Amino acid sequence: MSAYADKPTDFADWLKDKTRAEPTAFATRRRYGAYIQDVLKRTQRGAMFGGGVKRERGEAVACRAGSGWWNVTLDSGKIIEANGVVLALGNQPVSQPVVFADAGVPVLSPWDAKDLQRIGRGDVLLLGAGLTMIDVALSLASRSKTGTIYALSRRGQTPRMHLDPPRPPPPTPLQLPTNLSDALHEFRREACEMAERGEPWQLAVDRMRSVTPSLWRALSTEQQRRFLRHLRVWWDVHRHRAAPEISERAQALQSEGKLKVLAGEIISAEKKGRLVEIYHRQRGSMVRHRIEVAAIVNCTGSNLDLTRSTEPLIQQMLTEGLARAHPTGLGFELDENARILDARGQTHGSLYAIGPITVGSFWESTAVPEIRARAAAIAQMF
Repeated sequence: MSAYADKPTDFADWLKDKTRAEPTAFATRRRYGAYIQDVLKRTQRGAMFGGGVKRERGEAVACRAGSGWWNVTLDSGKIIEANGVVLALGNQPVSQPVVFADAGVPVLSPWDAKDLQRIGRGDVLLLGAGLTMIDVALSLASRSKTGTIYALSRRGQTPRMHLDPPRPPPPTPLQLPTNLSDALHEFRREACEMAERGEPWQLAVDRMRSVTPSLWRALSTEQQRRFLRHLRVWWDVHRHRAAPEISERAQALQSEGKLKVLAGEIISAEKKGRLVEIYHRQRGSMVRHRIEVAAIVNCTGSNLDLTRSTEPLIQQMLTEGLARAHPTGLGFELDENARILDARGQTHGSLYAIGPITVGSFWESTAVPEIRARAAAIAQMF
C-alpha cells in the first residue's frame, strides 16, 4: 500500500510511527487518506527548492489544445498553461437511480459525512452491497437511533474476506488464454488445483492481478461486455475483499438481524411524511415486499458512464471531441500508455488519464498498486 513502488514499506513505516501498528495490520481508509496527505506534503516540501509543485484551488471546467501546450480553464476564469495534462479525477459522483429521481426522493452520498450525520431515527436502505456499503453500515449501526439497515443489490453478494494474516501472491502470475470462456475455464482449473494443494482461493485471484490489464485489453468489446453482464459481480466480491475484522463485524450485524442483505430490485418509491415507502422485488420472485426507511444511501460506487456525467470538464471534452467514452461505458477510451483517444481514435501525445476513469481500458486500475505503477509510468513520459 506504499505510495512508492521503490519504497514498499513506506506506508507500514508511517503507520508504525503514527500508531505503533504492526506491518500486517489492516489500516482504515481514513488512516490511509491521512498517509497520502502526508506524502503530498512531503513531496511539496522536497520540491520547494526546484519549483516542482504548485497547488491551485478550483474546478477545472475546460481543457483545450493550444500551440504546443494545453490550456486548462478553472471555474474562476483563470487559465493554466501546461505542456501536459493528467486527468486524475478520482471517483465520479454516484448517479441517482431513476426510480428515486422520478419520485422526488432524495438519495444520499456515502462520501458526504454531513448528510450521513443528519439521518434521523428509523430504518435505512443502502443501495449496493460492496465495501462502501459495509463501511456505511458499520458507521450507522454504531448509533442508537438506527433501526434495521437494508442493503439491496441485484445479486446480494457481499465482499469475501482477506486472508489473516495476509500473504503475498505466488511470484508466478497466471498465464491465461485471451478468450473469455477459455480464460474462465483455465482460471477455475488452476483454482481447483490450488485448493487441492491446500492453498487458499485468495491466492488464485491475486495471481491474476498483474496480468489482468493485458488480458482485459486482449478481449473483444463484446467479450468485455459479457464479462460485465455475467462475471463482474463475482470478480468484485472475490477481488475487492474486506479486512477480517471488518468482515466479522459485518457478519455479526447480519446474525443479529441489524443488517439485512437483499438480492433484487426497487419497484417503486414514495415519500410518506419523513419516511420513504419502498416496494422491492427479490431476485427470482414476482412477489412485492414493502419497507419504510428514514433515509437511502447510494453505495453502488462511482458513476463511470461519463456520457451521463454532469462534470463540466468531462462534458466539454466529450462534446468537443477531445475525448471519447470507452465502448463498455466505463470511463474514457485510452491507448496502452493511458493516453486519451479523441473522437477520431487519435491520441494527443501529452493528455493522460489515471484511476477509476480508466477502468474500461485497463479494468484493474482503481487500487493503490495499479495507480502507483501507472503514475510512475506517466511521470516518465514528461
